[in-house]
Amino acid sequence: MAARKGVLGGAPGIAQRRRASRRPTGAAGGTVQLDRRHLYILPTRGGIGFAVVLAAMLLTSLNYDISLGFALTFMLAGIGMSCMWLAYRNLLDLAVAAGPVTTVHAGQDAVFQARVDSRDANARIGIEARVPTLPDVATAVLTLDGNASGMLALHVPAARRGRLALPRVAIASRFPFGLFRVWSYVDLEMSTLVYPAPEAKAPPPPAVHRPDDGDGAHAAASAASSDDGIDQLRRYRSGDPLHRIAWKHSARTGRWVSRTGDPPQLPARWLDWHVLPAGMDAEARLSRLCAWLLAAGDDAEIGLRLPGVELPPARGASHRRACLEALALWPQRTAAYRAEVRPGDRA
Repeated sequence: MAARKGVLGGAPGIAQRRRASRRPTGAAGGTVQLDRRHLYILPTRGGIGFAVVLAAMLLTSLNYDISLGFALTFMLAGIGMSCMWLAYRNLLDLAVAAGPVTTVHAGQDAVFQARVDSRDANARIGIEARVPTLPDVATAVLTLDGNASGMLALHVPAARRGRLALPRVAIASRFPFGLFRVWSYVDLEMSTLVYPAPEAKAPPPPAVHRPDDGDGAHAAASAASSDDGIDQLRRYRSGDPLHRIAWKHSARTGRWVSRTGDPPQLPARWLDWHVLPAGMDAEARLSRLCAWLLAAGDDAEIGLRLPGVELPPARGASHRRACLEALALWPQRTAAYRAEVRPGDRA
């Protein structure tokens, strides 16, 4: 009894392994190979109708002993069997891999692109890709020549902000005459960020906060100083930021030197959650902050304050992208954010 109980207890695990074995396995680099074990084929409605017509032709030929009827019936049956093999071969050994993904705002369509490679001399005609769990997503169709590659683009609607993952994708084909449908399922680890939808008629962004008089005088003095000032230059040290390097002097002398003075301070514009009207809900606040972030120019550094998240003022595309990511993922990430700003972005 104990041995039998152990066998029965292991049955669910065996069933799970069998279900997992029916899925295409990902190779190195996230590529999925559509091999013989993971291709499924069934007749379509047209194929079933074709089989019914063949059966009727066969019965008629048997009843009336029509030799030409037998010949026509068996010829059409052979064509149907050839269509089944051609449909199966159309997807056999295709390689599917994750491609580029676009970042969008809520309410737009995120474009997930899957790369399809044909690694033999056979042309692949009418390859279809769709998301079974999202029937509203349009089917992508692709035709490949031999030893060629292409992209299947799936436009998935992004209804809410946050991280959007691509569900399981069905790769199918009805080539050549639509009598049979061959398909396989592909699980691609693809996701993208959905930013909040910017407010349509947002008020102007907050005013720019400029440095105080003392800091302004110091910044003006630093800006007015030349790269050639001897008292501001020293030998370059490993780890000095790029914006501290005196490029002109280094080019003339052939030696790397850095400035010792503080860089000029630019005005800052803070986008603060707490200064918004108290009656706004969380999504409305994020939409307005997103609109302000997109409308803010490069005349000032931009800082972002959210409950539990603060990004110090900075400039550049990488900092703006970090702010959008903070808006998209709040409140999942409430730890202190630090934008990954390139050395040239804060210049």
